[in-house]
Amino acid sequence: MDDKWLSSQLEAEKPNMEAIMDFLPNSQYLKILLAQLTRHYEPQIKIIFQKKLGWHIEVVQYQGLLCSIIIHDDYFSVKTPLPDFGIRYLTPMIQVMSDEFKEKFAQISPSTKMIEMDVTNEAEMEDVVFLVSLQAKNLREKH
Repeated sequence: MDDKWLSSQLEAEKPNMEAIMDFLPNSQYLKILLAQLTRHYEPQIKIIFQKKLGWHIEVVQYQGLLCSIIIHDDYFSVKTPLPDFGIRYLTPMIQVMSDEFKEKFAQISPSTKMIEMDVTNEAEMEDVVFLVSLQAKNLREKH
């Protein structure tokens, strides 16, 4: 399956946030996610290019990655580092998490370092906010 965002971005100039929002059909979730991250963490939000991902958004705090937001044709996904204590914090929450998260959680092993969640609805977006909060706690403690 050809990813229109990736193939269009390989040769394109750096997009601004407005161009990214215009491309996404579910940009309301990205707007809410970025607003929540900004309000809670005051991070640096950077649009960067990697050949494998094209232009994507990195959210950084305390010189560490809070998450990467990857643009796909019909949705976006969020890659969040999983701290060492992550499984311990996530296990009691599993019942209230989205089906997407439950699927991802079932695949986690002790060697898992990142979780990538697709965001197509509000429940998935809220799960991402929780995952980012764990990484923020991790970065704060190391800072």
